[in-house]
Amino acid sequence: MDPTRRIQLIKRRAVAKSSLTRLQNFLEAGDLKFNEIKVRLDKLPRILNKYESAQDELECLDEADYSVDREEFENQDYQVEAKFNEILHPLMDPPSRHSSPRSSLSGHRNHTPRSHTSSTHIKLPTIALPTFEGDTCSWLHYRDTFEALLVNNTTLSNVQKFHYFFASLKNEAKDLISNLQITNENFLVAWQLVTQRYNNKRLIAMMHAKHLCQMPQVRRGDASSLRQLINHVSVPVNALQALSLNVPVQDLMLTHLLLATLDPETQREWELITASRADTPTTA
Repeated sequence: MDPTRRIQLIKRRAVAKSSLTRLQNFLEAGDLKFNEIKVRLDKLPRILNKYESAQDELECLDEADYSVDREEFENQDYQVEAKFNEILHPLMDPPSRHSSPRSSLSGHRNHTPRSHTSSTHIKLPTIALPTFEGDTCSWLHYRDTFEALLVNNTTLSNVQKFHYFFASLKNEAKDLISNLQITNENFLVAWQLVTQRYNNKRLIAMMHAKHLCQMPQVRRGDASSLRQLINHVSVPVNALQALSLNVPVQDLMLTHLLLATLDPETQREWELITASRADTPTTA
C-alpha cells in the first residue's frame, strides 16, 4: 500500500475512534438530557461506518496486522451502544401518570406477552450512507449498500438520489460524474456511468488474486504475524467465493503471476483481448 494512503486511512480511523471516545465520556459524565442523548445516539452508526471504511481498506490492501485495533474499537462501540440503550429504555417507556388504579388493574389483567411485544416500538439506529473513492476491492460493498438504501428507495425522487449519490463519491469516482448536472434524468445516467466503470467482476477478482500472491512474512513463534497471515488470506478468499466465479482461485493466482512477468505492452494487449469476454480469463 502507498505510504501516503496508509497515513490517510490511519488518520481517518483515529478521528472515528476519538468521536467514539467523546460519546463515551459524555455518557459517563452524567446530567444527561433525553433529546441530547437521542441526537448523539444517531451519530453512533456514522462513527462506526467511518471507522470500518478505513479499517476494511487497511486490512484489504496493507500487509500489517490491524486485528487488535479492530477488536478494541468494536468492544468500545458495543459498550457505548449498550450504555445508550440502558439510559434510553427507562426514559422511552415511562409509566402513565394519569392512569387510575382501576385502569391499571384492568391493564394488568389484560396484559399478555404477545400484547406487550406488539405495543413496543424499537427505534433502530440510523444507517450511514457508504462512501466510495474508486477502490476496486470496496466497490461491491458500496454498490449493494447504496442500492438497498437509495437506488431502490421509492420514497425519494431521482434528484434527491443524485444529491446523495454525488455526496457519497470521492476522488476519482466523483470526477467521473462531476460534469453532469443534478437533474431527475441524470441520476440514472450517473449511476450507469459509475457502475460501468467499477462493476467489473474480472478486475475485482484479479485484484484479490494479486493480494493473495503478496503473502506477508510470518515470524517464527509470533502469534501476531500468524493472525496477520490468516486475515490476509481469508479476506480475499471470502471475497472471491462471493463473486461465484467460473474459474478456481488458483487459476487466478497463476494468471496474475504470469502477467507480472510480461512487459507492459504485452499486458496491455492481453487486457484489450480479454476485456470483452463475459467470463474471467485464465491461462487455460
